[in-house]
Amino acid sequence: MAELYITIGRQFGSGGREIGHKVAEALGIAYYDKELLAVAAKESGLSHQFLESYDEKPTNSFLYSLVMGQQSLLMGGQEDSVEQMAAKAQREAVLAVAEKGSCVIVGRCADYILRDKPGLVRVFICAGQESRIDRVVHRDGVTPKEAADKIRRMDKTRGAYYSFHTDRKWSEAANYDLCINTDCKGLDAAVETIVHFVKGQCK
Repeated sequence: MAELYITIGRQFGSGGREIGHKVAEALGIAYYDKELLAVAAKESGLSHQFLESYDEKPTNSFLYSLVMGQQSLLMGGQEDSVEQMAAKAQREAVLAVAEKGSCVIVGRCADYILRDKPGLVRVFICAGQESRIDRVVHRDGVTPKEAADKIRRMDKTRGAYYSFHTDRKWSEAANYDLCINTDCKGLDAAVETIVHFVKGQCK
């Protein structure tokens, strides 16, 4: 079978990470989420703690670069801020794991980084606010208000990071091959849908 690269974009609390893991298990391929930080650290020589502090997060230097109109690192910019060092390390990590073979990658602009790869399937996972709050409350042990605040903050952060490092808008349906709302039939049904879609693409 040809190499297969499934990227998972996701709203915070939508179940995207769990879905990605189950899809990888169902297809018998590698799964990368936080694991990319270890790969990035090994490949770049940067510390795992340093990379984690900038993981999918825009910062003050990011905002300055945005105002000044500087070209993003993933689009070929040559700036060497600490944020861009971290972004470059993650980009190289995504390319490195893709070279090893078929895999599922969650977040980290992987859909954009691997945009020219044959066998790429770009998935976006979303869900309604109530179910997202409920999931975060039970998963993170926070109050509903804290969960709602965290969801708003994380979505804003991911959207800003993605938009800065690509020429696309995060969560916009046109940028993905498959968009799934997990409120419809749940996480397991979403996994089945993705696996069925991917197998159909491979025929």
